Amino acid sequence: MPIDLSFNVTERSSVVIDASFKDVDGSTIPVGSIKSITWTLKDVSTGTVINNREDESVTPGNPIHIFLSDEDLVVINRKNASEKKELIVHVVYDSKYKTDATLNETCLFKVARQASG
Repeated sequence: MPIDLSFNVTERSSVVIDASFKDVDGSTIPVGSIKSITWTLKDVSTGTVINNREDESVTPGNPIHIFLSDEDLVVINRKNASEKKELIVHVVYDSKYKTDATLNETCLFKVARQASG
């Protein structure tokens, strides 16, 4: 189930989204066990990848900080006052239960159109 962030981001502004990762038993995944982290940013209504942000690599860490700004935070349909965006994070790690375990986390947030004028 996606995590629905409880804030709006203004179009073409900046935001940092922090993500931390837990194994199936609830324990924090050690950084040394993380093999890769990638993320993708999409528009929810169209499924369009935003600003070519697909499978972006991140240096393994726990937590990580994803910085979004400018063209990452746009309202695609100019008739909309805001649009929902989806940040998908994919982690490959070695668990005590399985080698090359995968974790897919999704968070949703709204981007509000910048007022003209």
